[in-house]
Amino acid sequence: MAFRRLYSSNVLVLGAVSFIESLAYSIPVSYFPDYVQSLGASVASVGLFTSSFMAASALLSPKIGSLSDRIGRKRIMIWGLLGDVIFGTLTGLVPSWYWLLIVRTINGAVTAAATLPAEALLIDQVPVDRRGEAVGFVSSCAIIGRNVGPIFGGATQFVASQFTDIVNSYRIPYFVDAAFAALAIVLVVWKISEKPVSLDIQDTESDANLDELRESLKKTRVRFSRSYKILLVCAFANGIAVGFIIPIIALFFKDKFNIQPIVIGSIMTIAGLIGFAASWIAGRVSDKLGRKPLIALGGFSARFCGLVLPLTGDVGQATFFLSFRMLGFNIYMPPMQALRADIVPREVRGRLFGLYNTVFSAGDILGPVVSTFLYDLYRFTTWSIGGFAIPGYGMPFYVNSVLGILTTAILLAFVKETVDVKSRVRE
Repeated sequence: MAFRRLYSSNVLVLGAVSFIESLAYSIPVSYFPDYVQSLGASVASVGLFTSSFMAASALLSPKIGSLSDRIGRKRIMIWGLLGDVIFGTLTGLVPSWYWLLIVRTINGAVTAAATLPAEALLIDQVPVDRRGEAVGFVSSCAIIGRNVGPIFGGATQFVASQFTDIVNSYRIPYFVDAAFAALAIVLVVWKISEKPVSLDIQDTESDANLDELRESLKKTRVRFSRSYKILLVCAFANGIAVGFIIPIIALFFKDKFNIQPIVIGSIMTIAGLIGFAASWIAGRVSDKLGRKPLIALGGFSARFCGLVLPLTGDVGQATFFLSFRMLGFNIYMPPMQALRADIVPREVRGRLFGLYNTVFSAGDILGPVVSTFLYDLYRFTTWSIGGFAIPGYGMPFYVNSVLGILTTAILLAFVKETVDVKSRVRE
């Protein structure tokens, strides 16, 4: 019965939508730098395209979150997914990198509208004492999609290259991307119910009149606790960690090991899927043991593997440390998201989730720009330290890992867990 109460049709569909959106987003990962360069852009500017996507998301997330509080999560999700269909298709039709930059920027805004309300809707639907498990489940769905995407996209591009020229082969997977977003619309319209449901946890908010609640939001004054402010700092560091990896990994594996996009996509898929169940397990364990132990385990292990990754000597070693870096983040993220939900009041959940997303996106914007700049600047440099040769192309990995270690330590030291997940029965 407990399993049935948590995994309602809403939660299962949100997991499916998370899978579809993540799959669609990651389809071009293995060849995106090649696509950008084929349209005339430079290596150093590759990160700009990822950053432009996140910039629009960052700027509009607070407004999107507020709208989802006022007019409903489901409606905003549908609008965002429709935008994904339109602009995903246009990404495969652009004639030059200038147009690609414009389309990517707009697509970032509509993708935020598709994903941000879904996060708040999930928290609205589940018991407080099962929050980590629910977040972990949806995160696992996203991880599967995100890591199947590169090999699926690489294979699609490879097959397309047998029938058309190389530039057009890069375009075709984007049409598949748009088709997945259309499928997500069907699922949301068909199965998502927005009204909070009774979950036998004496949740007094379940029977609240949503219209009255949303009307009251216009007069709500948001106050930021110290813990929430520290979470915003961590969100920025996490954004950098996520953003820098997308353009750098493809460049790193191609430059160092001279392998093709389909092989790079396969490596990224293998590395990500090794620990896909870890998110669900970590979220569930965090409900019982608390958020911070899992945050520490995942955060520190991921950053350590990031430090070692550029020092590896062959593809097998690099794949091993990339896999454990991703495993660490899979453990780290669900308890982080659950901790954020614990701290944020429900009546302004969309708004504060939007602000969190803005700060995360700011890091995600900065990450690709700085990482590709540092990579291009130091890619042919080698430092000798204590008799060891330290490759310069690892500079983005070093900077990102040190920043992550520091911010994780600050969180563990100064953020107080506000919810006793073992005994609390309602918000």
